[in-house]
Amino acid sequence: MKPLAEAAGFDPPVHKWNDVERAELLAELDAAFFLLYGIDRTEVDYMLGTFSGMKGGERPVGMAPRRQLIQAAYERLGAQISALA
Repeated sequence: MKPLAEAAGFDPPVHKWNDVERAELLAELDAAFFLLYGIDRTEVDYMLGTFSGMKGGERPVGMAPRRQLIQAAYERLGAQISALA
């Protein structure tokens, strides 16, 4: 990626990898898709419960499980959307 960043005029390093930030951004993307498709909180909980990857597994030290991150992002983004309406 360094040659691409240099070609685009950026001074490398463009972005330092951060596992915690990445987990939070992925959770926000998942939550945003649920909201865009009109999936309510009960359905979100059910759907997340059907994926074996949501029941634990690898995650950054000190981070909540991915399922909890997605649920928190869903609530946060949902509240922001409601405030705009």
